[in-house]
Amino acid sequence: MKEASAGARPLEGLTVVVTGSRRASELAKLVSNFGGTPYVVPTVGIAPTADDSEVGPFLRSVIGGADYSVFMTGPGVQTVMLSAERLGKKEELVTALKSGRTAVVARSGKPKGVLAKLGIKVDLMPPLDRATAEGIVEILKGRGVKGKTVAILWHGSRDGWVREELEKAGATEVVECSVYRYSHELDSKGAGVLGSLGFEYKAPSHEAVVRLVHEISRGERAIDAVTFTSPPAARNLFETAEETGMERELRDALNRKIVVAVGPSTREAVEENGVRVQVMPRLPGMGAMVTALADHVTGAR
Repeated sequence: MKEASAGARPLEGLTVVVTGSRRASELAKLVSNFGGTPYVVPTVGIAPTADDSEVGPFLRSVIGGADYSVFMTGPGVQTVMLSAERLGKKEELVTALKSGRTAVVARSGKPKGVLAKLGIKVDLMPPLDRATAEGIVEILKGRGVKGKTVAILWHGSRDGWVREELEKAGATEVVECSVYRYSHELDSKGAGVLGSLGFEYKAPSHEAVVRLVHEISRGERAIDAVTFTSPPAARNLFETAEETGMERELRDALNRKIVVAVGPSTREAVEENGVRVQVMPRLPGMGAMVTALADHVTGAR
């Protein structure tokens, strides 16, 4: 992870909003290393689903030899393993994923890392610049899904387009599973999942997000840049603005500030709300994102 060299403080005098929760402390430190003032206001948390209604079919599909087992996120892997353990199926699940009967697919390095800790090898993963649902569809289509079964463990929100594309390409069955949802708060179970993954997170607060919307929209606080490290972090900010009747004000205000996205899917989530992303690193990553912001600011001065 690239940090500022001694004496290099390109973000000096700038206040940078951190909207992520899972690695908020780490990102805030990076901003400080480049001379900026981090303003940490996480906009999204996770809450595990109340029951295992979708876990059972997912486990049966993977254990039964689904052709592809897709994992979208690290917390999802951890949560489904906890559910499988509670249902007495964890050993069968891990054995199935190690057996080679199912091709294990990870959206990014995060689920890959959690799977590796369980001794599970990832067979397919999209390039870093395509670590999106679209990237997953591309590699599955590339390998061929006609007549195949695909089991997908989603993150906190799912995209119906994925199922449609896979079925159009000939997949005979697409089994989808969500084990947590995104929320404006971080409940105790969600905190436990993130803690078990080693995240130094900061819990979000709906009240704080509402305050941030006011501060950005009405200039109640000096803010120079806003960073987004996940699509839900962006969408929850805009949803909060809509709830408070300030969606247009927030959009207009953000288009006068430096808006930073960690990668393509996050940029898409921001821009679908009418806000232009000015900074995005060539390859996703927090260090690369802050470096890109510093380069942008330096070039603009």
